[in-house]
Amino acid sequence: MRTLKMSLLKATLATLLPLTGSLAAAQTMAADTRERPTVWAGLGLETIVPVVQVSVSAPVGQVSGLTIMPRMGVDATVAAILSADLLFSRADTGWYGGPSAGLVVTGKGGWRAGAVAGYRSRTRPDLGFFVEGGVRYTVLREAIDSRPAVQPGQPARPAEDFALPSPTLRLGLTYRF
Repeated sequence: MRTLKMSLLKATLATLLPLTGSLAAAQTMAADTRERPTVWAGLGLETIVPVVQVSVSAPVGQVSGLTIMPRMGVDATVAAILSADLLFSRADTGWYGGPSAGLVVTGKGGWRAGAVAGYRSRTRPDLGFFVEGGVRYTVLREAIDSRPAVQPGQPARPAEDFALPSPTLRLGLTYRF
C-alpha cells in the first residue's frame, strides 16, 4: 500500500511540475503592462441624468514615472458632449486621473470643465473594466427661457445660461489594442 501511495505521489508530481511551469510562463506572458491604445465604453450618471460614454485613449509620453494618456470621446446624455480628458497613471491597471473638458454640441451649445479619477483593471489580457468618478462644472447656453409674456412696448428678455456643478459616476469596459 505504501509503495502504491509513493508511486501515485511521484506520478502526480511528475504531471504537475511541467504544468506549473507552463502556467507560470502563461502568467508572465499575460502580464503585459505597457500602455496601449484603449477603447472605453461605459454607463453612468452625470448629476442625476443617465449618460453613455464612448472614448478612445492612447499613451503619448511619460513624466516623472506617470504615463500621459489623452482620452477623446462622446458623452450622450440630455445633450451630446465632445469630451477630452488628460489622464495620468502609473500602469495600465490601477488608479488614474486628470483634468477634463468638453463642448456641448447640441441645442445652443455650452461647455464643461473639471476633473476625473478612477480605477481600472483587466479581466483578460485585452479586456478590462473601469470605475470612475468626477466633478465638472457644466454650462448650457441659453437653456433657461423662463421669461414672462412680453408686455407691449417692452423688450424681450434673452434666455439665460444654465450652469451647475455636475458630479459623475461611471462604470464600463475597456479594450486594449
